[in-house]
Amino acid sequence: MRKRHISNNIRLVLDIIDYSFLCPDDSYIFFLDFYKAFDTVEHNFIFQTVRTMYCKGNSSIRLKNGTSPRFELQRGIRQGCPASPYLFILCSQLLSNHIKNSTLKGISIAEREVILTQLADDTTLFLKDASQVPIAIKTIELFSAASGLCLNLKKCELFSLKESDTSQICGIPIKDKITYLGITIMKNEEERCSVNFNLISDKTKKKLNQWLQRDLSLKGRVLLTKAEGLSRLTYAAIPLFVNKNLSNSIDKSLFNFIWKNKTHYVKKSVIMNTFERGGLNFLDFTTLNNTFKINWIKHFLKNPTSTWNFIPNYIFSKVGGLEFLLLCDYKIEKIPLILSKFHKQMLLAWSLIYKHNFSPHRCFIWNNQLIKFKNKSLFFKTWFNNNIILVSQLINDNGSLMNYSEFLNTFGIPVTPREFAIVMDAIPSGILILLKGAGKPDCLPDLDPKLTSVGKICFATTMRNNNRNIRSLFQKDVTSIPNVVSYWSNFVNNLNWGNIWNLPYKYLLTNKVREVSFKIIHRYYPAKHYLLRFKLDICVNCSFCGICPETMVHLFWQCPYAITFWKDLSRYISVNLIADFSLFWKNVLFGFHDNKSKKQKEIYLVNLLIILGKYHIHKAKFSNSKPSFIAFGKETEQYINSIHDSKNKKAAKTIQLCSINAVIETEAIHTIQVHPIMPSIPCAD
Repeated sequence: MRKRHISNNIRLVLDIIDYSFLCPDDSYIFFLDFYKAFDTVEHNFIFQTVRTMYCKGNSSIRLKNGTSPRFELQRGIRQGCPASPYLFILCSQLLSNHIKNSTLKGISIAEREVILTQLADDTTLFLKDASQVPIAIKTIELFSAASGLCLNLKKCELFSLKESDTSQICGIPIKDKITYLGITIMKNEEERCSVNFNLISDKTKKKLNQWLQRDLSLKGRVLLTKAEGLSRLTYAAIPLFVNKNLSNSIDKSLFNFIWKNKTHYVKKSVIMNTFERGGLNFLDFTTLNNTFKINWIKHFLKNPTSTWNFIPNYIFSKVGGLEFLLLCDYKIEKIPLILSKFHKQMLLAWSLIYKHNFSPHRCFIWNNQLIKFKNKSLFFKTWFNNNIILVSQLINDNGSLMNYSEFLNTFGIPVTPREFAIVMDAIPSGILILLKGAGKPDCLPDLDPKLTSVGKICFATTMRNNNRNIRSLFQKDVTSIPNVVSYWSNFVNNLNWGNIWNLPYKYLLTNKVREVSFKIIHRYYPAKHYLLRFKLDICVNCSFCGICPETMVHLFWQCPYAITFWKDLSRYISVNLIADFSLFWKNVLFGFHDNKSKKQKEIYLVNLLIILGKYHIHKAKFSNSKPSFIAFGKETEQYINSIHDSKNKKAAKTIQLCSINAVIETEAIHTIQVHPIMPSIPCAD
């Protein structure tokens, strides 16, 4: 439904439970269950105008041998009919009107009365006390007589907001754990988190472990952490509090899956980077959960007084409203409110991305973690309503705090001496020192979080990829620059790392091909000398020459067979693309990443050949063969043929440039003389 989400209904029920201390009565939540709701609505109950859609509808029953005679349908909404949900909503709306117009008394909470919430055929009633249960049953039975929508009392359940001495009312059991819209509802938030997530988490781990049997690329496994992992956790994470231990456990299992539950070769903070920064766009569950909590704030600010938000709106109004609180330098445990863990987590998520840099013109008196009374931050509604918000407003012309008489003369509001003393004594001397000489503010700052730099990103209504932008705010503090950047910069100057990381993604290549370059640059390519760290009894001689230790540099550059391969490739490029072409080790490592070159089209193809060349050497190592330029030519021609008919823009560009330059043809490759082993190829600068 437009501007609605299933989590709205869940959060309303949870808010009533979490803030049950606001309810003066021994109230109950009545979870209704209708007997085959979609199948029992009588057609006579639906408007005459839509009834024609079902006129002369007939059906038959499939039997073991054939079918029964056809008969006309007089009741029921056809399952699979596109109009069926909307037709049922018509009936649900009439049920809602019938209940609201009855004598039924709902739950009084947060200065409002709430009676019911509905989502499709799920209807939940909020009852003032036990005496309302039989009234509710009779009210619905009256509706059932007219509509055919019958209450299934055997599956109906009651949830008591307070402690209950009885186990049932009118034959309906009172439970302390109920499943509502797929979420297990209970009073304790920690247990609620465990019950809802443990089963999903275990199922996710089992599903991911099944994928470990496949030979997948790193990027493929990162994609699976989202498709098979995070997607399963999303539904429960939106309306529920998620404790830190659970988040860390989920993140650990997802990250372990990327590395096949073995050694982690690249730090998590690096893998979380975008492709442009040397990462793999890994999304952790903690960041995702924080994003959901920021989205909750976004939807709350759009309509804080709606049915779904009126309880938290009432709670936060005690400290100036959520809009004002988000701008304050608060500390959650010092806010003078009893908050649910969900709302605490929401405030924590905001504090992680909205930084409070001290400014004399934005040093608020209220909800300030440094201005406390009895270890709680302050908020006095009378002061706030009279626009007394900043500490600088309480400073006189001498640069010190006003006395009681000066305060009354300046603001003219009735404040008791005790209240005045509480505020003035709570202001630390350190803040007063910082504010000296700042002067009184000419005007009050904007009190709208949507106008802040963070708010413009988080609460944007027109911005595309809004969730991605919110996630980036959280990730920028937890991601790190790959340590290989400083390592390689010691050997090669003026590296354009943005272009280097992006280079393999300019072509339509499989992730396995890209992964070879990724491993080489991140310095964990599984050459034998590197594997010696983990397997002491391994033979480290080169897979090709069998003489020298197989380091990554030797395998891809210094081995006589690698030298021959790159020498032949360089000659091929000189003949077909760039005359007098020279290839260095840094080019094999990073490609040609200088955008200022005049031969961009030729460089585009050269980089493609280098990437495919590294993959050819990699394949040769694991297939117990030797690098061969002739074999490489055939593989490259097969690659070009495979993307020839693709409509992908990257493939189209590659095909166009190959056609223009008349390269990647078997005939052209065979004209290149294959050189003997020549160790004189230029090495790194």
